[in-house]
Amino acid sequence: MKWFYLFLLGFLPFSNFAADTVVSEKLQFRQALNSPAAQYSQALITEAYSRLGIPADFIDVPFGRSLIESNRGVLDGEVARVLRVTQQFPNLLTVPYVLFDTEVYLYVNQRQCAKCTLENVQSLAFVRGSVIVEDLLKQLPASRKVISSGTIESTKNLFLNEKVDAVVFAAYQLQDKASFEISEHHIMSLPDYHLLHRSHQALLTPLAAILFQLEREGFTERLRLHYGVAAPRRQLRVGEQPFATY
Repeated sequence: MKWFYLFLLGFLPFSNFAADTVVSEKLQFRQALNSPAAQYSQALITEAYSRLGIPADFIDVPFGRSLIESNRGVLDGEVARVLRVTQQFPNLLTVPYVLFDTEVYLYVNQRQCAKCTLENVQSLAFVRGSVIVEDLLKQLPASRKVISSGTIESTKNLFLNEKVDAVVFAAYQLQDKASFEISEHHIMSLPDYHLLHRSHQALLTPLAAILFQLEREGFTERLRLHYGVAAPRRQLRVGEQPFATY
């Protein structure tokens, strides 16, 4: 029962709730996207939950659907999201530790759209479910051709096969070769956090403590080097409230 580990977290000192504590309840999250930042985040929180004695399971759920399911409590939270999503999905609470920085990039096909930027590109694609990208694209005129796709790979293929003039990615940097010249535009940078459904509120503080501990041990840095993910430009201090923008 989910109340079992909440009872333990609420009444046992954190120092006693160690990695060898057995908790039968398994937490379930969406499988991370195939990007370095997403894979790094999944590996990091898996280790953090393991230290708390809580199994973490990751299942295949469409990126655009997982926020809805997490907000409903069908999933137990989101592996890594920007703070802004909690405004639209208020049942999601933020673990106060910055996982990484989401860098948003625009890639433009210079053969089809020479010197184009986000303001004047005529067609583009993005991965459905990225709230910051969707908010960004809402500012474009309705006449623009905008295609939402379910995965990084399908979005990338639309661009590399010249079905669209441009592509926008969050937390993913395009490094594939193409038959045409590509220009890269960095649009913004935002901190990402692990989010939990409010039914798991008791986990926020001990989980953050473990994440800071992994940082001190050097585990996190080794994981960043393995996945090629940069450290966030600013980390929270213990007890500090999460921030949304730099």
